[in-house]
Amino acid sequence: MYINPTLLLLLALMFVFAPTIQEWVLSGGTAWYRPYLIWVLMICFIYWSQRGRSDNEF
Repeated sequence: MYINPTLLLLLALMFVFAPTIQEWVLSGGTAWYRPYLIWVLMICFIYWSQRGRSDNEF
């Protein structure tokens, strides 16, 4: 099974920074869009990492 190094790096970073990210998202009610901002950044990162692949590589 092939694991994309970019996605593996994303998972490692999420594991390391999970407590900080959780505290940032749950702190104060000033910015309601914080959880959505994280999801948008993750989707953009995954799209960027996968855009160069051809359909034959899967």
